[in-house]
Amino acid sequence: MISTRMTIALTLALSVGAARASMHQPGDPEIRAHVDAFVAALTSGTADRFEAMAQQHFAPALLARRSAADRRTMVEKLRSDFGAISVASIRVGDGVATIEARGETKMAGRFELTLEAASPFRITAVAIQVGIGGPPEPSAAPIALKADMPAAAMAQTLDGYLTPLVSQDAFAGVVLIAREGVPLVQRAYGLADRDAGVPAAADMRFNLGSINKLFTKAAIGQLLAAGKLALTDTVGARLPDYPDTPARRATVEQLLDHRGGIADFFGPAFTAAPKEQFRANADYYRFVAAQPVLFEPGARQEYCNGCYIVLGAIVERVSGMPYETYMARHVFAPAGMTGSGWFASNALPPGVAKGYTRRTGGGRPDGPLHSNVAMHGAAGSAAGGGYATAADLLAFDSALRTGALLDRQRTGWMLDGSPAGPGRAAGGLGVAGGAPGVNAGLESDGTWTIVVLANLDPPAATSVAQAIRKALTR
Repeated sequence: MISTRMTIALTLALSVGAARASMHQPGDPEIRAHVDAFVAALTSGTADRFEAMAQQHFAPALLARRSAADRRTMVEKLRSDFGAISVASIRVGDGVATIEARGETKMAGRFELTLEAASPFRITAVAIQVGIGGPPEPSAAPIALKADMPAAAMAQTLDGYLTPLVSQDAFAGVVLIAREGVPLVQRAYGLADRDAGVPAAADMRFNLGSINKLFTKAAIGQLLAAGKLALTDTVGARLPDYPDTPARRATVEQLLDHRGGIADFFGPAFTAAPKEQFRANADYYRFVAAQPVLFEPGARQEYCNGCYIVLGAIVERVSGMPYETYMARHVFAPAGMTGSGWFASNALPPGVAKGYTRRTGGGRPDGPLHSNVAMHGAAGSAAGGGYATAADLLAFDSALRTGALLDRQRTGWMLDGSPAGPGRAAGGLGVAGGAPGVNAGLESDGTWTIVVLANLDPPAATSVAQAIRKALTR
């Protein structure tokens, strides 16, 4: 139920109202000059060079959206996450330049530049999606959505786009599109239970994979804001009974940033273990705490499900209640996430989609569709594997942006790193979760919120979410 990859948006501005620019040609010298300048500044790793590039190649509206200090923070964050960046490929077409990159830390990333519709073709938006452990997921075909479409036309366009994918067993799930927190379209496609022939429904709950990490981070943010926890607190200080390993020196901040060195629970020991024993975060915590560390905390960054399981244990210890109870009372309830929770995958309640995967015992993704129950613990953890509806994820996004969950400082920390201003926060947010038979994507820029949930292997949902985002934010 836990993704082997997590997507985090470090977004300067997902949209500044740029028009669709289908006339762009990859060979346009003006366009190439902007893209080349961005790549040179990005790979330089220096904030000063990036700012000089921004002043020359960003559109005025994009420059105004964030301050120079915000851009410096972003560059420093990228440098910390990636180390030295090398570019694997650059594609330009239909008003978007897509740059695939890798860092010396093994971080993989996709940088998408949206360009003006006419000369001088300056950069109007920068979307950054990063992950560890593999290349970015393949993009889906473009979808003919437009931001000014009536809701009925959007729904009709989605139907035309997704119906062929459903017939090919490439998509089954729910799509939700909202503007300023108000749903415009919410549609269900395909089957939620293939054995019983139960169709997916708009209000059905799906496994979120690693999107649950976002909820865990929100809980940590609440405890930080309340003065009950500090980013510099160590595992040993907060969990004094943690085994005597280097992991005791890992800080809360290192755990959040996947730098704690905590072992993942996936592996031969987990494969051999009875899955019934994993019914709560506390069960996963006992399992990962007994494993040797992967590296000295802070030495490098490596995708870390174990880090978030330990964060869940810290939430439990600091709050004095089970992790799942804290989340229900302090995150789900105030956000209005009425369908969210952790359910036993081998005994799902009504209204919950079952997962189906093509992965075989050897891990190959080319087998026939079959149930994913035997591939996961009986329930999820603070690292992922909880369930929610599409409306729940919209509710979380709105609650975060309107201050229902965190103060302005921590809201900015959850979004793009800068303190949120008054009103509805506008920072970028992009998260994804994926595992065998599980895929979910949440894309939001404060104006548009896109939620896609699927009960099939990645990138069934995330590719669709990205295609919709691209279409609506040009």
